[in-house]
Amino acid sequence: MSFEFTARQNKFGALLGVGFFLAYVGVMYAGGSIGVFVFNAVFTAEDALGSPVSSADANVISQVINRISGMLLGGIVVFFLILLSVRKMPQEVNFSEMGFVRSGWTKCVVAFLAGLSLSLFFMVVLRQLFPFEGERLTEDLAGINEVADAFKYMAAFCFIVLAPLNEEMLFRGVLNTGFVNSFGKLAAGIVVTLLFASVHPSAFVDGYWVHITALLSYSVLLFLLRIWSGSLYPCISMHAGINSALIFPVQIFME
Repeated sequence: MSFEFTARQNKFGALLGVGFFLAYVGVMYAGGSIGVFVFNAVFTAEDALGSPVSSADANVISQVINRISGMLLGGIVVFFLILLSVRKMPQEVNFSEMGFVRSGWTKCVVAFLAGLSLSLFFMVVLRQLFPFEGERLTEDLAGINEVADAFKYMAAFCFIVLAPLNEEMLFRGVLNTGFVNSFGKLAAGIVVTLLFASVHPSAFVDGYWVHITALLSYSVLLFLLRIWSGSLYPCISMHAGINSALIFPVQIFME
């Protein structure tokens, strides 16, 4: 069965959206594994400056390499699939429907500041008001300040640039379009929120309600912003703002 026939039968619907999602997750895992393999082969014995790398530092650097390599490859593949879909089925879907619609810079700046403020509220204010009494698991990037600056900035690049671009293109772009076309906005909002949560399992690991509520709130707000603005760019900006606040708990820039 050709791609064109499948596309015409289903239009750009939920089935293709889920296919994009599975492709992204698989490529992310493969890309991260390749990155870690290369790191283990090249940088385990010494860092870029030629000094020995401790096992703790090696673990942090490995996490950074895993994320940046996975996100880079995953983002490229998703954009290629979007491009292929638009070219193969121009009567069914276009870049505008996917959310690639020009948006004013003011709207994007406001969205960024709103995301930053909301994230700080959850991660700073609510954490102080309702402290977690269970056993807190160590963050993957805890100890990032102990390694070379280059890896700090790589980690920040992942959080503030790559993650918002990739995830908004996939979730509020591809999946939103597919599920809205198939089932309508309400069902799309629920499914996209659950799928978004599924790729952020760390929020659920310790059962801390602040983290869970924050993640679900972010996803719902990003979905509503996508519907209201019709564009991915304010969503990318808000996501970048959210993640800008989230880098502080892992002390990427704090000495």
